[in-house]
Amino acid sequence: MIQLTRRGVVINGSTADLRGLRAQFHRDHYAILPKLIEPDLLATIVDHIESAPQIHKEFDGIIRESVIDDPLIYNLFLFLLEAPEFQRLVQRITGCRRIARFQGRIYMLNPSTEEQIVWHTDVTDHRMVTLSLNLTRQEYRGGTLQMRYRNSNEILHEIRNTGLGDALIMRVSKNLAHRVLPVEGDVPRTGLAGWFRWEKENVNLHQAWREASKVTKKETAEKESSGLTAG
Repeated sequence: MIQLTRRGVVINGSTADLRGLRAQFHRDHYAILPKLIEPDLLATIVDHIESAPQIHKEFDGIIRESVIDDPLIYNLFLFLLEAPEFQRLVQRITGCRRIARFQGRIYMLNPSTEEQIVWHTDVTDHRMVTLSLNLTRQEYRGGTLQMRYRNSNEILHEIRNTGLGDALIMRVSKNLAHRVLPVEGDVPRTGLAGWFRWEKENVNLHQAWREASKVTKKETAEKESSGLTAG
């Protein structure tokens, strides 16, 4: 229904489909966006990721994982996810306030290791909505996302987001906690994890490039008017 492509955001769903996603998110605190990335572009991205170096990292004793060190692909994700039209769709589905930026990382959870994500909330750094994009070609085992309310031990949802290119968006709330179970078998779980955030200055890559383009055009016009351009 919603797809990020080289040419921009493509929407094939109806207003009723968007209302359905919004209703699910309001009820369950998450929704799945199938095939979010254009297939040909996604194949190129995954090829790069599979040959990129990995750095093992630990975050505050909550997350132990291998981070994919590929700035080119990460910046491509920023360009896709910070498209204003897509961010407006995320706002419509989730009801969050105006999005300023996306920030995250490309990661890998390897099976039969101590890499894991334990119970936590994402409430920090102006985060509003979590996004988890599956970048694993084969179906991995384990690695299930579990959600619960912080004041309860009862599992609210168990989610298997195993479709290549499928994205899960999840509410960030002090009342909600989540974890990812260890990956099993032989196939590591690879994905993009990050957050749509609000900030006082709502500036993203698209806005910055538009502003830079305005400055460049203004400088060119000034040079032409003063006779400083070559020719």
